[in-house]
Amino acid sequence: MKFGFITLFSFAIFLSNCLASSQQSEYSIKENSEKSLQLQYAEELETKVLKVGPAQEITIGQLALKSFSDTSSRLFSINSLSPLKTNDPIEPGVIVLRKVQVDRALEFEEGTTKFRQATFVSIVEFLVVNPEGKQKRILGHSEQITTRTIPFSAEDTESNEKIATSIQSAIEEGLSQIVSSKDFHSTYRNQNLSQR
Repeated sequence: MKFGFITLFSFAIFLSNCLASSQQSEYSIKENSEKSLQLQYAEELETKVLKVGPAQEITIGQLALKSFSDTSSRLFSINSLSPLKTNDPIEPGVIVLRKVQVDRALEFEEGTTKFRQATFVSIVEFLVVNPEGKQKRILGHSEQITTRTIPFSAEDTESNEKIATSIQSAIEEGLSQIVSSKDFHSTYRNQNLSQR
């Protein structure tokens, strides 16, 4: 009888410890899930365009913001994406998309006006600040994308998509550098990174 009581009492203590540990673990997970990354972008990106003809523009800033948001949400748990005014300070732990640029070049057969190909390359610039307040600049470059159709001509149906793909590639490359940097995990160790 005494042995049965001791066994039952031990089992009850073990069960209560398991429940307490489980509740603490659930609380910890919930608390961590509320911590997430804050993203910002230079305010002027909202209106950044690439002029591609006398009356035609590509809104490369909007393309970059969409790529930034979509790519980041695949890599991290995102708290917010908001504009950063020119003179605003950058908080430690925030990833800022500062610039986007698309370079394009047309190539013609030597000594003629016969079109050969066009190329697009995108470059983006990120800024991150570590906990000590040191600012770091990260550049993301896309691979060169080539088209055999004269860009933005009546026959061109691909250039907008190629530019969007080029910007997406540059964003991904820049964010990949940030994630793999040695400062990243110390800077964001208190953030919930759901590396998907």
